[in-house]
Amino acid sequence: MRLLLEKQFGPIGRKILIFSIVCLAALVVFIVFALPAHGSSQRSVKPSMESQQESRIARVPILSYHLVRPSYPRDDWLIKEYLVTSDVFDEEMNYLSSNGYHVIPFSALEAYIDEGTPLPPKPVIISFDDGWENQFAYAFPILQKYRLTATFFIYTNAIDSTNHLTWGQVKTMSDAGMVIGSHSLSHPFLAKIADATDLWREIADSKKIIEEHIGKTVNEFAYPYGSYNQATIADVEKAGYKSARKFSIFSTSVFHSKGDMYALSAIPAPNSLPDFERALDQ
Repeated sequence: MRLLLEKQFGPIGRKILIFSIVCLAALVVFIVFALPAHGSSQRSVKPSMESQQESRIARVPILSYHLVRPSYPRDDWLIKEYLVTSDVFDEEMNYLSSNGYHVIPFSALEAYIDEGTPLPPKPVIISFDDGWENQFAYAFPILQKYRLTATFFIYTNAIDSTNHLTWGQVKTMSDAGMVIGSHSLSHPFLAKIADATDLWREIADSKKIIEEHIGKTVNEFAYPYGSYNQATIADVEKAGYKSARKFSIFSTSVFHSKGDMYALSAIPAPNSLPDFERALDQ
C-alpha cells in the first residue's frame, strides 16, 4: 500500500493524503459523539423560570384616580388637578365597557409576569388613591353599574376621619369585589424616612390593619406621592406585597415587566373623554 501511494503521489503527496484522511476521520468522530442527538438541540432546552419572567412584557394601562365627584365653584387649582367629575367618570367607564376593554385587577398582571397566565384582550387596571369618601359615593356605584372592578389604595390613619372612607365602606366595597390595597399608615414621603423602624411600620403595619378589617390578604401597595427608593422597595417586597404602584406625571408607561413590578407606572386619570382615549392609546 505504501509503495502504491508513493508511486502514485510521491513521498510528500502520500503524507498529505494520509493527513487528510486522519482529519476527515476526526471530523466524523466529532460529529457522531460531540454534537447533540437529533431532537435534543439547544433550542429544545426549556429556559429557566427566571428568564421566562424577565422576558414577559405586558401592555396594561394603569389608571390612577383621586377625586370623583361633581365640580364646585369653590374648587381650587389643586383640586381641579386631581378631580374627575362623576359625569366624566361615567363616560370613561362606559367607553371601556363599549370598546372591548377588559378591566383586570393587579393580581392578573402579577400572574402573567410570574407564571405566564394569559391576559384578556385590551386589559386595563383602574385604581384609586387616598380613600376619599367621594370614591364610595360616586365612583363605586358607577363601577357597579358597568360591572367593573378597581383597586382602592387607602392610608389607614385617615379612615373614619372627615371626608374619608369609613371602615364599614371599605368592607362594603371589598365584599362587592373591589380590591383594597395599602397606601401606608399616614401618607408620608417614604423615601425621606430615615428611621428603618418607622419605614417598616408605614408599609407593614398598614397591611395588617387593612387585612384585619376586610378579612382578606392585601397584596398591592401604592407609594404616597410616588415617593420611593431601594429601601422602600425592599420593605414592600419583604412585607409580602406582590406589586407596588408609583405615581408621576412624568412616568406614565403602559408597558410592564418583572423588573418594575414594585414600581409600576400609572396614568393620572384625565378629566375629559378625548384625553382618556388618548391616554389609553399611548
